[in-house]
Amino acid sequence: MTIQAVARHLGVSWDLVKGIQKDNLNKRYRLPKLAKIKRIALDEIYQGKLGYLTIVLDLQRGAVILLAMGKVPMH
Repeated sequence: MTIQAVARHLGVSWDLVKGIQKDNLNKRYRLPKLAKIKRIALDEIYQGKLGYLTIVLDLQRGAVILLAMGKVPMH
């Protein structure tokens, strides 16, 4: 459901539902425990004049581990 639909269903404000959702996501995904990560995905997206955007994801949780401008050096 959308945030607006949940707010309407519960009879509360959109801001309240958004705040609850934001707090929950922050608790779940703020600082990933690197020792527990077993599989990652790496994607480098070329953005023209801006250069590369690198994204590293934890495939089990779907959490972003790293979001950085530029390419990640591979050793």
